[in-house]
Amino acid sequence: MELDFSTISLYVDENENLIGIPCGESEKYGVADIDTVMLLKPPYTASQVEAFIEKVFSACYSKKHNDESGVSTIEKYTKKKGFVNATAELTLISLVKTAEAYSIMPTFNDYERGPLCIDDDERIVPLNYKEGELYEHIHDIIMVYMKANAFYKEQQIAEERRKGRASGSTGQGS
Repeated sequence: MELDFSTISLYVDENENLIGIPCGESEKYGVADIDTVMLLKPPYTASQVEAFIEKVFSACYSKKHNDESGVSTIEKYTKKKGFVNATAELTLISLVKTAEAYSIMPTFNDYERGPLCIDDDERIVPLNYKEGELYEHIHDIIMVYMKANAFYKEQQIAEERRKGRASGSTGQGS
């Protein structure tokens, strides 16, 4: 199967570690994450981030997706059961590389369904970008979406507490 694109999942944890997972061929899904995880720990420079992203892209299609496993690569990495649980503390940035450009797609973390792509905030960067340009978009997405995900998680926790108090109250001074 000859494909004219590659895709990687770039997860960012609370310490701003970058967790890169390349894609591979899949009989079941067409293209899916493979069982390869690459890590870049801060502090890092713009050029280090851009080199890291290229390294993850270069691993795409180096092996096939494990269609037999019911556990995703990020679940194996985080050692948390279920994709939603494994990604709950992470911010996902989906990157696609074509013959012309990179598509950088941020996600919003829905705590019931997992990361959801924000199509309206897709960034397109040409393959022959200026040094630091790809990093600027990645850094901007990290700053905006990590904060937004943390904010909405706090709101969800507060709402669950309110619901818990409401359902647990007996009306007799509790």
